[in-house]
Amino acid sequence: MKKELQMSSLTVFVPRSHSPTILANQFHWKFGSNPEVAAERSLFYLHEYPPTGELSWSISGSTGSISGGDYFAYSMSFPYINDAPLKATYTLKDKLSFRHSHSIPAPDGFDGWSVVDADEATLTIDLDPAKGIAVGTFEAKFKSHGYRTQPIGRFNLVISE
Repeated sequence: MKKELQMSSLTVFVPRSHSPTILANQFHWKFGSNPEVAAERSLFYLHEYPPTGELSWSISGSTGSISGGDYFAYSMSFPYINDAPLKATYTLKDKLSFRHSHSIPAPDGFDGWSVVDADEATLTIDLDPAKGIAVGTFEAKFKSHGYRTQPIGRFNLVISE
């Protein structure tokens, strides 16, 4: 049987070491009974894919930095529908995209990081575009490529300008 290849696109925003943070933002995750981790930086914005004009909401939270070799992040996106307030639950079947990124060792003179797609993910969100606020929870399972993480998280974010 011939396997059909699919092209994928990945937009990555990596925070600069001293980039400003939105103090009102909260983005947290945890693994099982381990202590909750608070993101040092988070991002909530409406992304436009330039070739098609397609819009999607994007959310991410991260700790560390690529240059410091300790970058760790979760990011998710889902289709933009309109500017009406939205209360919904998304899964990968509903066009939710959920990814984990982290620093990896690289050759001298290079910074490295890896990005992996979740095998399962659920996002529950209460989004008010007019107020620029998104509140929600997420959970995901990463089982492929040697990953075995199952983060559970929450966020309360203000849109990034």
